[in-house]
Amino acid sequence: MKKVLFIALLMVLAFSSCQTELKLAKSFVAEQTDTRVAVYFPEKAEVKVEYAPNYGTTEVLEGFSQDLFLDVMYSAYADMLRAYGLDVYVPEDADNVQVDSVHWLVMLSRMEISGRITEYEDYLFSDTDEYSYKHPLNTVNVASWFEINDGDWKPVLFCEHNLIDGFDSETDYSFWLGKLEYNYTIDTVKLGDVYNYAVYLGKLYAGYTYDYMMNSYVGAKMKNLNYYYNVLLRYDPYQKKLRYATENDGFIEMFE
Repeated sequence: MKKVLFIALLMVLAFSSCQTELKLAKSFVAEQTDTRVAVYFPEKAEVKVEYAPNYGTTEVLEGFSQDLFLDVMYSAYADMLRAYGLDVYVPEDADNVQVDSVHWLVMLSRMEISGRITEYEDYLFSDTDEYSYKHPLNTVNVASWFEINDGDWKPVLFCEHNLIDGFDSETDYSFWLGKLEYNYTIDTVKLGDVYNYAVYLGKLYAGYTYDYMMNSYVGAKMKNLNYYYNVLLRYDPYQKKLRYATENDGFIEMFE
């Protein structure tokens, strides 16, 4: 009986904590309307093409313009922050930027763009045998480091994503050959896809920025209430709804 009561108490406390988290997150959303955000992106990214043994190098970044990539990403990032109700602006004096709870400074301090070949191994199983086929896929890896100040500097925030060739395969039993036939298709990444990827990343980073600040706010408030905050929330500015984030759905804090 005591065990049942203890479990019930834990469930009540957990439910109460979740409700508190959601209320605090809603308060953050209401309070941050028209918060001003100074955003700085670097003039250059670190661009490199890596060599892969047996495959050489990818050609996907031939003719690539990092200036265009960064401009496209900045525009998408700023537009998405505005969708959250934030006011993105360029300070008159870059060396004297106001920072507080309603004036944020966001800097993309470093970005690495790497073109590489990724070996993908596809497996085929039959009733008696197992086969594997290796395919070289074009990959563009983008790694970014952000720094945010709202009166205090946050830990450096890291994010890494890959744009990779689309791949699909299928098997079919050939009656005439008496064996399984293996077929595959590769949707090769083009340079235009890389610039479209900049739009995707800009919007993604903007969402991660907002959600990080929201969760920092909620975490601090929960700590003051002596609650342990061990979940992360995400906010959809279009549907105006909160949801719980999945694993790896956000920035990673980099502690020295």
